[in-house]
Amino acid sequence: MIARLGPCPHCHAALSYLEGVAGSSINPNCPRCKMEVSVERATFLMADHSRPTAKPPVVVKASS
Repeated sequence: MIARLGPCPHCHAALSYLEGVAGSSINPNCPRCKMEVSVERATFLMADHSRPTAKPPVVVKASS
C-alpha cells in the first residue's frame, strides 16, 4: 500500500490517496465534489481532515 496527500484537481479539497487498498478503483470519485479523479493505479480517495484548512483573517473593527 502507498499513501500520499494531495488536493482534488477539481475542487482542491485535501485528499488522502491510498493505492492498493480494499475498495480501490482505477477511476475514483472525489468524496467532496464527486468528480472523477485521474489516477495511474487503483486508488481509494478519502477526505483528509488532518491538515488545517486556510481560514480567512479575522477583521477587528476599531471602536469609536
